[in-house]
Amino acid sequence: MSTTLSFDTSADYCAAALVQDGRAIAAQSLAMSRGHAEALVPLVRELCASTGTDLSGIDLVAVTVGPGSFTGVRTGIAAARGFALATGAPAVGVSSLQAVAYSARQAGSPSVLVVLDTRRADFFAQLFDSDAQPCGDPAVLDAGAIQDLIRMNAPVVVGNAVARFRSEHVGPDMDEGMFASGLGVPDPADVALLAERILNTNRVASDTLSPLYLRAPEAKIPPGGGRLKL
Repeated sequence: MSTTLSFDTSADYCAAALVQDGRAIAAQSLAMSRGHAEALVPLVRELCASTGTDLSGIDLVAVTVGPGSFTGVRTGIAAARGFALATGAPAVGVSSLQAVAYSARQAGSPSVLVVLDTRRADFFAQLFDSDAQPCGDPAVLDAGAIQDLIRMNAPVVVGNAVARFRSEHVGPDMDEGMFASGLGVPDPADVALLAERILNTNRVASDTLSPLYLRAPEAKIPPGGGRLKL
C-alpha cells in the first residue's frame, strides 16, 4: 500500500489530501488569501488523525510549485521539503497548470488550455493534450494571445481565470461550450497522482521543487545592495 501526502498553497486557498493506491482517502480545502504557512500543518495533522495515518508511513510528498502566489508557492515548497525530511519520503513538485489540466483530461477534447489568474490584466496559461502532457511552455499571456490559442486549437478552456476571461474577452466567433466550469484550481488528489506518475516515469525527486513563477518578483534589492545608511 502506497500513501501520498499532497497539498496546494499556490492561490487563495490551502488544500491537502491523502491518497492511498490512487484513491483519495481524505481531502480538505480552506479558502484564504494569506496565512497558508500557519494553516497547512494543522490541516495535514487533521487529515492524518481522521484517517489514522502516521506521517512516518508517508511514501511520497507532492506539492504544486506554481505559477501562482509568490508567497504561497514558497510556503508549499518549503513545507514539502520539511515533510520529506521528517518522513524520509521523496518530494515531487507539480505545475499548478498541469494539475488543472490533469483534472480536465477526460473533458472530451484533444487539447486543454489552462488559464490561471495573475491578479493582473494578463493570465498564466499553457496548452496540454488530452492526457495533460504539455503542448507548449507555460507563459504569461494577454487576452489577445489566449484568443489566438483558442482559435488555433479549439481546446477545452479551464482554470480559475475562465470566468474573468469569458466576461471580458470572449468574441462572437468563440463557442461558449468550450469554457468549462468547476475545474478552476488544482485538486490535491490529482496533484498526488501526477507526482506519482512523474516519480515512476523519471525517478526524480528534489530537482522538481524549483518554483514556477513565470515572472520576476516585484520586490527588488535597491541600488547599493540595500544596505542601511548610518
